[in-house]
Amino acid sequence: MSDATIDASELTAFGRRVAAAHAMASVKVAQAVKKGAQNVKEVIISDLQTSRNYAISCIGIGYEMGSTGTTVYADVSPREGGASDLDNIAFFGTAKGGGTHDFYEAAETELPTLAEYVADAADDMLIGAIGL
Repeated sequence: MSDATIDASELTAFGRRVAAAHAMASVKVAQAVKKGAQNVKEVIISDLQTSRNYAISCIGIGYEMGSTGTTVYADVSPREGGASDLDNIAFFGTAKGGGTHDFYEAAETELPTLAEYVADAADDMLIGAIGL
């Protein structure tokens, strides 16, 4: 048998820093996704309220947050029932017209800002893990 000993205290400390930085970054990413979903929701509602059709201007929009593993997401969509049943006409139209309101465009506009905030959270995680 060998009398060699290994001091892994620095490696253990590094592992703790990585775990703490990951937890903090996860919270920041979730906050960024929530803010992005709220912004998209507000843009869509604002657009719908410009409709000359009262029922379309009353379509309810909401979002639900979720996560699977390390993925955080928000589902922005019309609420069910009532005026919200007109969502397909408002956003996509029919053979007789409609489809004059933006839905996907609101998310496309918000995406660069959201990506920036997520990248900042990743940078903060790396800085926290390295200990700078």
